Amino acid sequence: MKTICPCCQSTAVYEMTNGISINLIDQLLSPAVLVSLGVSLCKTLKVHPAIGVVAGTTIAALIEMTQSHQALPMLVNQQYRCDDCSHVFTTFH
Repeated sequence: MKTICPCCQSTAVYEMTNGISINLIDQLLSPAVLVSLGVSLCKTLKVHPAIGVVAGTTIAALIEMTQSHQALPMLVNQQYRCDDCSHVFTTFH
């Protein structure tokens, strides 16, 4: 279903997202990056690298669990901008 602007009734609207910063954060907090960071930190501190693997995996799992709960409000409350009248509005799904 196409979203319609409430001001001018135009169908020329697009969803306003900040996908670049979300994508960058997802890449920086990916499990592979966190595990390799944990292993590197353990090697620097002269601790067994397996501890870094466990710590990185645990942190990645915790981040994944918190992100799944934060994704729900983004689906409910979406902002749109009209190309014709430049009106910014919110829809609730």
